[in-house]
Amino acid sequence: MIVTPEQQPRWNAIIVDTLRFFTEFCEEHHLTYYCCGGTAIGAVRHHGLIPWDDDIDVFMPRPDYDRFIQLTATVEWDDYELVTPYNKDDYPLSYAKLCNRHTTLIEEADKLCVYGLFIDIFPLDGAPDDIEEGHALVHRFVKTRYKLEAVSSHYSFMEYIKLLLRPKEWGRFIRKTIAFFFRQPYRRRLLHQLSDICYQQDYETAKNVINYCGAYGVKELFPKEWIKGKEPFSFEGITVYLPSDYDNYLRHIYGDYMQLPPEEKRVAHHLKAFFNLNERVTDQEAIRAARSKA
Repeated sequence: MIVTPEQQPRWNAIIVDTLRFFTEFCEEHHLTYYCCGGTAIGAVRHHGLIPWDDDIDVFMPRPDYDRFIQLTATVEWDDYELVTPYNKDDYPLSYAKLCNRHTTLIEEADKLCVYGLFIDIFPLDGAPDDIEEGHALVHRFVKTRYKLEAVSSHYSFMEYIKLLLRPKEWGRFIRKTIAFFFRQPYRRRLLHQLSDICYQQDYETAKNVINYCGAYGVKELFPKEWIKGKEPFSFEGITVYLPSDYDNYLRHIYGDYMQLPPEEKRVAHHLKAFFNLNERVTDQEAIRAARSKA
């Protein structure tokens, strides 16, 4: 599904409101966070969402992220919910999403996990002093993450059999066969492996940090000194925080981030197999609709 120009203001308002709630919760509980990725660019360059963007990303130092997860486990919100791989069995990711309870979203038709419009919340972990060692851990994490996503996907029988026709997909075929019989134990094992990588380096003593769950691989590893403080920015009328050395962070990943991309690249990148901006429909209804549009 495509968010139409008429729907876009409503979509934006929902995710910005979710960000507002998140920032207020962090302020109340003295938790540190930073806008990251395209959201950080939006804060600096547009003082809000990048006009063609459709999501909001933040990361939190691992100690703050873990405390955030613990605190939210003891509360029940009327309008929001935190989705993690540990409280939703069909969730295909290893990080948390703060979601609006009154909307419905399935991102990918083969990963039929239902939640609401969201902001992504990534943990920022300690990384080794040796950059090559850090890169090796990134590659291990990404490889294991792909296994988790494969286990979480749901193929038709014919799609499953067609994997045998492509030798490069034989590993996926084997993982999906294992998952058919032992999905939850295998999933728990993969999550444990991802967690082991994240906690391998103590955050407090690390000189480097990394967002293992980020989209830019080894570029997500950078010096911890870049986030020693925080810089306030206005974002759609909300005060948000970026790392104190946000310029080095953004140039490290994007290069000249103040330069607008070519027109043809000014598009949203997130998938939307099905969404409803007005209510949370049942999982069965959402899944049926997503499959019908696939």
